[in-house]
Amino acid sequence: MPTTGMTPSPDAVMRLRRQPGFAQAMRASTDAAVRLYRADRILNALLSDRGRALMPLVALYLHFAEQHGEPGLTVGAMKEMCARLDLCSAGRCEAMLALMRATGLLASTPHLDRRRRPLVPTDKLIALHCDRWGVQFDAMTAVVPAAAAYGAALNDPSFVKTFVLELGRRFIAGLRVLDGSPELEPFAERTAGMVILFSLAQGGRADQPFPPVDAVPLSINGLATRFSVSRKHVLSLIRDAEDKGLLARGGAGNDAVTILPRGREAIAQMLATMFLYMAECAEVALQAAGRKESVIDAAAILSA
Repeated sequence: MPTTGMTPSPDAVMRLRRQPGFAQAMRASTDAAVRLYRADRILNALLSDRGRALMPLVALYLHFAEQHGEPGLTVGAMKEMCARLDLCSAGRCEAMLALMRATGLLASTPHLDRRRRPLVPTDKLIALHCDRWGVQFDAMTAVVPAAAAYGAALNDPSFVKTFVLELGRRFIAGLRVLDGSPELEPFAERTAGMVILFSLAQGGRADQPFPPVDAVPLSINGLATRFSVSRKHVLSLIRDAEDKGLLARGGAGNDAVTILPRGREAIAQMLATMFLYMAECAEVALQAAGRKESVIDAAAILSA
């Protein structure tokens, strides 16, 4: 696929957005994100949505990178990486790691050097992420048919390992899915911000464009309850989105909101970039795992 460095090129993003099934892929992707979001007040208090999404990926990356001479998954390495990527403070990192151990996502492992505190991801953590990647690959098949092969390969540990390393390598090198839609960054940095936006987008009718052009229902109480945040938090998020020209209250009364053209453009740009990021990493992993017979040339599809 054409890229500028490690970031999908604007041409590749635009080609993907022009695919007939792109609206279907966006609808399925955002539906999965909302459905799988874990509303938890403790998690909400510890980290932003960005931190919650990236910390487990960083943990998996460090675990698999250890076999390539990197430090591996330790408390110290996690703190260093979180600081390097500006994910969270050292204290919040330790608290999140403790929570992940308590919930069975990470486990401690003995080491001859007692100064090190090595951790290992459990099967539960790996399975959780494979499920999340799998639903996104399912969504992507509407525009990248090769995504069916990516999803099937999630049963192969060698594919998962290389996929994680490639995702992490590109992210650490500077790839950000919001580079093309920076107006969405406040949503990613706020608790439940992106899923609240996605939930609003899901409020349109199935026979209408996606993201919806017409006004959709808005329930402040409903969103607050669903995502374990306060009404004040939801209202603040909606007002900030209005200030940025992404949303407009009204259209069918105060209990409705319209996603404005700038908001619809930002959502489409972000999801297209994410699809390409995942597809490029999966292509590398699929070939590295020796499954070339299953590869469909995604670059040829997107350049058609």
